Amino acid sequence: MKELLRKDILLQWRQGFWLVYLIISIIYVLILFSLPAENRMMVSLILILSDTTLLGVIFIGALILLEKQQSVIHILFVTPLKPSNYILSKSLSLSAIAITMSILIYLPVWQASAYTILIFFTTIITAGIFVMFGIGIAARVDTINQYFVRLMLISILILFPVAPYLILKQHPGFIIFPYIASLDIMLGELNQIPRPRLFADIFLLLAWGWVAYRYAIRQVNKHLIYK
Repeated sequence: MKELLRKDILLQWRQGFWLVYLIISIIYVLILFSLPAENRMMVSLILILSDTTLLGVIFIGALILLEKQQSVIHILFVTPLKPSNYILSKSLSLSAIAITMSILIYLPVWQASAYTILIFFTTIITAGIFVMFGIGIAARVDTINQYFVRLMLISILILFPVAPYLILKQHPGFIIFPYIASLDIMLGELNQIPRPRLFADIFLLLAWGWVAYRYAIRQVNKHLIYK
């Protein structure tokens, strides 16, 4: 598992993923410094949640399709490699990029507190959820166009509740959706939310993480190993 994780991180470095994240992070930091101080925290939290998670799910599709085209996956699964290790390695390696980017974007508004740890924890979990759903989708398709069509349909369902959630003043009924639960935690940095609701957000995120993991396992077994 450690060796696989190291190779995934090295591959992502060579493919330029880390460079892309770094460039985008620098642009965001410059934008944040150009904003009025009172608006920086809100914008920073939204950027952390949106781009660090959505970029990961885009990159995972490209990675898996590349491995399929080069027959790398068939070679990997001839070895004793478990599907769970494959999925966890991909999720952890891309989450590592996400958390690094999050720290950079958060620097202009840095407020050292226990809640800061929760923000980064939320970023890791959310990135992992999206990456695992991305793995499941990528396992089913053969081209990047097919991947993006399916990804767009799922993203619409996941992101659609954001508007009513904000319009209705962060109504707790929407936190059943993974992205909204993450956003709810993030915005708690600005307006403290009740502890039971915070625990509900965390529980729902972990539950969605399990759902995403099981979905990824099923699709990898069905379309990559026993195809």
